[in-house]
Amino acid sequence: MKPTIVKILNIEEEAENVLTFTLDYPALNSRPGQFVMLWLPGVDMKPFSIASDDGKELKLSIFKVKKFTTALFEAKIGDKVGVTGPFGNPYSWKQGAHVLAVGGGYGSAPLAYLINEAKKDDCTFDLFIGARRKNLLLYSNKFPEEFTHIATDDGSEGHTGYVTEILEEKIKKLSSKDKKRAVVYVCGPELMEVAAAKVSQKYNIPSQISVERFMKCGFGVCGQCCIDDTGEPMCIQGPVLSGEHALSLPEFGKYHRTKAGAVEKY
Repeated sequence: MKPTIVKILNIEEEAENVLTFTLDYPALNSRPGQFVMLWLPGVDMKPFSIASDDGKELKLSIFKVKKFTTALFEAKIGDKVGVTGPFGNPYSWKQGAHVLAVGGGYGSAPLAYLINEAKKDDCTFDLFIGARRKNLLLYSNKFPEEFTHIATDDGSEGHTGYVTEILEEKIKKLSSKDKKRAVVYVCGPELMEVAAAKVSQKYNIPSQISVERFMKCGFGVCGQCCIDDTGEPMCIQGPVLSGEHALSLPEFGKYHRTKAGAVEKY
């Protein structure tokens, strides 16, 4: 697919090594949980989850990690990049649902998009954010404090421990009525996703998990993101899967494959 060339309108620091890029992209028509391929001429093209899409501007919250993102972090307002998409299976919800959104690392960004869209359908929400330490927390101040629950490994902010622990505590406190309309949505490190899916399963609450795999094309041609043993391409049938289905996959929470196809264990 030919990328659409768009201008960078704004760059905002969100957390340590995380910037949000606002792009001039009207009418992308994405849904929460989907992703786009971002192209930097002369560098590469990489997939990124969508943090916001209001029909006028597209926002991507990006963690600086390797060559591509290092080059992107050198971009300035007014520079141009290429975008293709949106791709992938999105999150879904019903009118009036109670959204329990669980984000680890930079996984909070697509969940913020989910919450903002679900609120339009009279959904209520709780956002659970986990990180190793306070300065790595992403989107911890985007929503009212009473609906934002934080956990850090070192105890520098919020609960000391895993974000799935505060998820379980919240589920225990839900009324029977709220439990019936609750759905757990998860995005972040895969071992955290496994734990969140199991907590959901324990309390008979459905869950939707964003399963990240190395994606080269975004539309099922290259086969790079296919899951063992089903062969499902995560760029099409994912990245959002039901928690039940994700837990049934032999590789989920155990290993993934590098861009060369080699198995890399968690």
